[in-house]
Amino acid sequence: MKWPESIQQLIQSDQLPISELVELVNQVESYDAQLEPDSNEPQRLAGGRYLQLFRFSSKFYDDQQNLRNFPFESLELPISLEVRPSQFSMGAQGIVLVPKLRDGELQGDSVSLNGYSVEGVASSSAIHSYTTSFGEEGVANAGEYSIATFEISYRTNGWAAFYRFVLPWLAVMVILLLTPNLEGNLNDLRLAIPSTALLTLVFLQGGAHADLPALDYLTFLDKLYLFGYVVATAEFWLFVWGSNLISRAPEAEHTQVMDRINRVDLIYQITTIAGCFIILLLGRSGA
Repeated sequence: MKWPESIQQLIQSDQLPISELVELVNQVESYDAQLEPDSNEPQRLAGGRYLQLFRFSSKFYDDQQNLRNFPFESLELPISLEVRPSQFSMGAQGIVLVPKLRDGELQGDSVSLNGYSVEGVASSSAIHSYTTSFGEEGVANAGEYSIATFEISYRTNGWAAFYRFVLPWLAVMVILLLTPNLEGNLNDLRLAIPSTALLTLVFLQGGAHADLPALDYLTFLDKLYLFGYVVATAEFWLFVWGSNLISRAPEAEHTQVMDRINRVDLIYQITTIAGCFIILLLGRSGA
């Protein structure tokens, strides 16, 4: 943080602690957060300016994330700094925070996030207007404080997300796709597989959602599982139809009935394969 000599004089005259010049606005918890100056005194620079470095560690929240493409989503983590003391409000000294971080430049340690890769960082500044003047009635702009935001962009590792979330769904879909290859007279086995697959999909989706907050829209992974539910239900209905058909047919017509069941099974398999390609290719873009 850099400030002119006039600000240094104000800090000294009002005995403002260096660590309380700014606050981390969007931190989740403050009890385990750390904000420490790198040195006891700011470093004097040319031109009557001072430089004070800080080290901080905290947890931050962001309720503006879009998780429609989960598990292949991008995340933006904002870190917002706001001037704290009333002497720095726009109604007093009017201290303004000006980010100096250049586009594409990432400063700091421990910014990595498991399962994600850092894409870049952006910065912005604004004036935070509160609905109160904090007891400074009659002072214009007393409830306005400068705020600077640094936003770190993350993107999920595609292969890791595929192995963890999509591959289990794909394995169940392959089983459903191959089940119609069983002979039509194996009724018990044919009927058991789609119902078991349906329960497996329910548990897999529940486990995936354990990593997500409550959402009011479908994610890309939800669309995959929704398609899986439709496929498993359709396959169970298909096997019920085939079982009833062969049980009601005379013995002499069993060969013709089996051929009919096999043809319908093939149509179902082709339709399922086409549906899988469509949902995988278009599901994310249509999210």
